[in-house]
Amino acid sequence: MLRQRPRDSKLSVDAAGATLPVFVAGEENRLAAFVCQSEVSVWSAGPMLLIGPEGAGKTTLALHLAARGAAEAARADDPTAVKFVSAVDFARDYAEAVAADDLPPLRDALDRANVLVIDDLHQIAGKTAAQDELTIRIDQRIENGLPTILTSRRLPTETRSIRPQLASRSVLGLTIPIAYPRGNSRLAILREYSIARGVEISDEHLGLLEAGLRPDVSARSLDGAIRQVDLHCRMTQTRVDVAAIQSAINAAGAQNDLDLGKITRTVAKIWGHRTRDLRSGSRKQSVVRARSLAMLLARRLTPCSLDKIGEYFGGRDHSTVLHAIRKTETLLESDADLSRILHEAKEKLAA
Repeated sequence: MLRQRPRDSKLSVDAAGATLPVFVAGEENRLAAFVCQSEVSVWSAGPMLLIGPEGAGKTTLALHLAARGAAEAARADDPTAVKFVSAVDFARDYAEAVAADDLPPLRDALDRANVLVIDDLHQIAGKTAAQDELTIRIDQRIENGLPTILTSRRLPTETRSIRPQLASRSVLGLTIPIAYPRGNSRLAILREYSIARGVEISDEHLGLLEAGLRPDVSARSLDGAIRQVDLHCRMTQTRVDVAAIQSAINAAGAQNDLDLGKITRTVAKIWGHRTRDLRSGSRKQSVVRARSLAMLLARRLTPCSLDKIGEYFGGRDHSTVLHAIRKTETLLESDADLSRILHEAKEKLAA
């Protein structure tokens, strides 16, 4: 189990609040554990790329490594802070800097940081100018001997609309695959979340919970299971028992029964489209409205994040998904036909 160092003035992180402050590395993540326990020089020679599915712990691991790098820099009397930024935010910041004709401050912050962390690199796909700028910044950091950590759900070379220059820079250093936790790792994560949330669960009940959950679930989903146990106990005013554990297992199973594919197929059929139309880049008005409605239902009826929904619907970023959902919610207030389709879809999905 790898614990992050406490945050201080040298480590500026805006997106870490939702992550567990530990990375539990079992046999499924032996390489990641080895790198974390090695000297910083092992991974600081070139960009480090952390690859894995959503919720596998890439961000937590990146923050752990960044904290170590910042600590070494502090011992060297270098006060420069760690820079943590999501790829989406970087692209937005770059566009704003270009519009304001004020790029030097942005470049200086990226070039001087002791450790630069770019989270969710796959979300910069399609943003050509921002990709070119990031490529230059990575080149500059390599020349300066400064470590860069990138996270992504898939290899940049396998991500549509990632430019070859950026893809090649991303794999110059270590590439570390990150897998979902299994076995003892899941038990350890469940225990960490139960402690963090103040839920007293015995080892026996934790074992029952771990055994009852699907094998391919993220750490975030494990947190959801603990929250479900806590909710059951609060509602029934009882301590954790088998009934509470079973309620969490049942809730997880119910969520998984309704997936993005089923929602998309249902909406597409009602609208008279093909499923692949909604997942494509088509800008045909009826397809756009059907896709937006499917996104709205996915957000309301599944535990999927905006990022995961966007990835499913053609690799769109979370801000695009959020815009589509809000626009659809506004239309539902005045569009009777759209409201009818929404209710029809919900009825079919509930059947």
